[in-house]
Parts: sequence; structure tokens; C-alpha cells
Amino acid sequence: FFFFFFLQWTNYIHGWQDRWVVLKRNTLSYYKSEDETEYGCRGSICLSKAVITPHDFDECRFDISVNDSVWYLRAQDPDHRQQWVDAIEQHKTESGYASESSLRRHGSMVSLVSGASGYSATSTSSFKKGHSLREKLAEMETFRDILCRQVDTLQKYFDACADAVSKDELQRDKGKTVIENYYLHRI
Repeated sequence: FFFFFFLQWTNYIHGWQDRWVVLKRNTLSYYKSEDETEYGCRGSICLSKAVITPHDFDECRFDISVNDSVWYLRAQDPDHRQQWVDAIEQHKTESGYASESSLRRHGSMVSLVSGASGYSATSTSSFKKGHSLREKLAEMETFRDILCRQVDTLQKYFDACADAVSKDELQRDKGKTVIENYYLHRI
């Protein structure tokens, strides 16, 4: 579990904006502020297939891309950037889906790079499909977890609203009783 403020590039109008970024369970999520975490994230990326690219010229910046989605992040200093890049890479490695090299470390997995291993193209193709399915399943589980957290947050919000309405109605009833008693005693 890793968290910190970053600058995130939003667009040409707003430029770099402060964002609270959380790295947890192979997911990188961001919020406008630390206080906003109870309301759900603004965006998230499953790190299984993420590519982290340090910027060529800006020592504090790095980009994270997954398919067509790219996050442009800027740390407070080059050391902080390196800590985050290392932490993200470590999360990818620990997930078991990071790269071909992570597949080779697991004894029960077939190496994708050993062409002379005697496996047919069909079995390698099946393995790749199975690996892809595992990646998609891991991504779906991540999104399910995010969704469940957001549903819990919404439920807490709705419960708080219901409590506020109940208290307001109770106060109104008490006020009504006081006024009725006042008029009864005047008669």
C-alpha cells in the first residue's frame, strides 16, 4: 500500500493538477485530494499490462500507459519518481502478470521465450490465450473491488442522508409539539 501527492497532466487548459495517488493490490488509483478517498476514485489503472516510461527530459516525470489510456505523472523530485517507478514495477512483478520474465520464474509455467523447448505452436498459442484470460480476470477482479468500495461509499452516504432527514423530521415534530402546547395553554 503506497500513496502520495503527484502532479497529473489533465489537459492544455488546466495543465498539471495535484492528485492523491494510491498504489494498492496491483491497481493505481487517483483522487483529487486525500479527503476525497471516501467518495471513490476519479480514475484507476490495473497495472498488469501497464508500461511505465520515465520521461526523456523531465527528471521528475513518468508516464503509465495501458492500451490507449496514458497517465502523465510528475513527482516532487527525481528520487521520488524512482521510488514510485520501482514500487509500481514491484507490484506488477508480485502480481505474476508483469512480463515474460515473471512467467519464467514460476516453475509450473511454460516459458514464452524458449522456442526450442519442444512445445508446439498450438500449445504455445493456447498458453498465450490462457495467460490473456488470467490477465483479464485479474483486471475484472480489480474493477470489481473498486466498484464494491464505491458502492460501500455510496451506501454510507445514503445512510447519512437518511439519518439527517430522520433527525430533521424529529426536530420538526418537536417544534410542532411545542407550538401546539403553547396554543393549548393560551386557551
